[in-house]
Amino acid sequence: MNTKSHVGFWIAAFLVLFLTTPIMRNGPSMEAFVVREVELTRATFGERTTNWLQKRASVVFSFYTPSGSLSDAQIQGEGMRRTERIVPGPGTSMTKAYNSYVQGLVLNFFVLSLRFFIFLIWFLILVPVLLAAVIDGFVRRAIKRAEFGAIRPAAFSLTSLIVIPMAMAPLIYLVLPMPVSPLISPLWALLMVMPLSTMVANSQPIFGRN
Repeated sequence: MNTKSHVGFWIAAFLVLFLTTPIMRNGPSMEAFVVREVELTRATFGERTTNWLQKRASVVFSFYTPSGSLSDAQIQGEGMRRTERIVPGPGTSMTKAYNSYVQGLVLNFFVLSLRFFIFLIWFLILVPVLLAAVIDGFVRRAIKRAEFGAIRPAAFSLTSLIVIPMAMAPLIYLVLPMPVSPLISPLWALLMVMPLSTMVANSQPIFGRN
């Protein structure tokens, strides 16, 4: 699978998880999911930072889901009464399930927004670590070439199979249908640095240059 196919697969997985999470969880379950996510954030960052994160997430949430959009998307009031008159039973159940799905989708977007800012904070902290891994890889590669050491294409291919999915992992983190501790981000960086350095160390020259 080439890089383009890898990226396409993970983007598709992101969309599937985002759209199916409200199906896996009913309304109360989605609300509990949001509450638990905030609790984990507070346990990691403390009250002050968590409040800042919630405000940032709320701004994005409000911008993309303006006031009244949820009510407009759901079938309520006269629409619900008409459904109960025309197709009682199964029709009413399907309408309630639809309303629950729309509510869950909106709550899921709030969690996505909150996790985005959580990861952004960690990413700004961890950028020096990732840059150090890349620089280390280039240094190792330069030493190999200076000493006529072997630059192994197989090692590059193998590590790229690890690095590419891990590079896309933050995208999946945004939509995981379960509460996740913010501490997963530094763990992600820790697991990524060695394969990243090895991949760079075994990369081939581009356009005949070192």
